Amino acid sequence: MDSFRFALSFALIVCLSFLLTFYVYFRLLYGVKKNREVPRWIYKFGQAFQGRVHVEYENATTSAALRDANIFLFFWLLSNVLSFAFLYYKSGNYYAAVYQCCKLQFLILLLAMILHSLFQFFRMTFHSSREARRWYSTTNALSWLAFFSGSLLACFVSTMGFPESPLTAQIDGTKLIVGSTKASSLIDAGFSFAGKSAESKVTNKRNDPFYYGEYLEITKDGKSYGFMSVTPTWKDEDALKNCTITYYEIPGDCAHLAEVQFNRVNLTALSLSDFQTKKITDIFSLKPANYKEIQNESYYVLTMQTKDHAFWKNYSLYAYFDTNGVVFYYGIRAQQSIWE
Repeated sequence: MDSFRFALSFALIVCLSFLLTFYVYFRLLYGVKKNREVPRWIYKFGQAFQGRVHVEYENATTSAALRDANIFLFFWLLSNVLSFAFLYYKSGNYYAAVYQCCKLQFLILLLAMILHSLFQFFRMTFHSSREARRWYSTTNALSWLAFFSGSLLACFVSTMGFPESPLTAQIDGTKLIVGSTKASSLIDAGFSFAGKSAESKVTNKRNDPFYYGEYLEITKDGKSYGFMSVTPTWKDEDALKNCTITYYEIPGDCAHLAEVQFNRVNLTALSLSDFQTKKITDIFSLKPANYKEIQNESYYVLTMQTKDHAFWKNYSLYAYFDTNGVVFYYGIRAQQSIWE
């Protein structure tokens, strides 16, 4: 839970940094529209950032200053669009391209700042007017705040990962979203958990990084549909109906395997050869931004969101086979630090 609080604090800092960046821009926009000066601290902030060559920035809330800020924002947008287009062309995955763009914000903003400086240089070279030679503290404040915000975002995404679409299962026509679905939803659909009622207490001892809460058999109309980990969401103990399903496993010899699907793929239609010849992402029609596959003779695992799961959930899909190539069990799991 401590790691989740840290990650949440980190995320709030990133959001506040971007809010401050756009606050500076909209104060400039408002000031120009209303013919008012921006707060003095914005000027001071812009004047504080100097390179090797000292630049005399002009403290002005004018249409020219706003135009200069818009030019910087245009180069920032252009750098993102070009980066996204290249990454999408390279991977063919829209979501992965967005993820990589977030990770590269440090370089993207550095490129935008360089392009803006080059634009200023060429404008000064080809236009001799005094207006063309002005540098504005408001634009400098905006560009450096954007740079810090982008760097924080890149650091956050690189360490905390990126949200992924959860894995789903369809059990006798009932949809299960691992890591989100509550036990009450399954109980309402006619399922029951062995040895437990809806009001039974479930305890999360936090002594296992994989199996959170309690590991229970799930049945419906006397038929077994495998096993689930039911986990109190924010507490150490809670009623079963309030618990989250964090793991689902169905044995390969289950008599009702044909009634279970993972991401709308019927498990009985799969065989060892599918996992030997195809990527797991292709088998289940998944396009995650960040993933890892483990494949050996009998053990196949897909993990989506491979960074630390302090903030975003990790999702894993398992397929185990025995030495004869017969499936031992399939499983899907969600992991997050709030349950550890």
